[in-house]
Amino acid sequence: MVYLQTLDIAISKPFKNNLHMKINDYIENRMERNQRGNFVKPKLQEVVTWVKNSWEKITKSCIANALRAGYLDKKYSFKDSAIAKHERFGPLILKEMESQEIHQEIQELDCYDDVPEDDDMIVIE
Repeated sequence: MVYLQTLDIAISKPFKNNLHMKINDYIENRMERNQRGNFVKPKLQEVVTWVKNSWEKITKSCIANALRAGYLDKKYSFKDSAIAKHERFGPLILKEMESQEIHQEIQELDCYDDVPEDDDMIVIE
């Protein structure tokens, strides 16, 4: 299923890893206790900065690669995508796509265009 979760792997996971590092740094090195001995949560602005900085570490090329691998960027052939190359699901999806393409081609055939609507054919039953 890894091939089918390209956005999670290429974007969400690195973002969460970066954010997790910031949180761990705060907990391990800068977390303080109040007068009662309870931990003091970080200020909202600091958390917003963590999220912003974590997101900025996700490059445009990471996003482009994830979209291409997950076949969400239609500039690339589906056959080149990670989904199509998946050993179990790839052949099934490709077969279904081929079947749909054939069905669409049949529907688009103009095989009845050569018979005019107002012809003088007589149908005998």
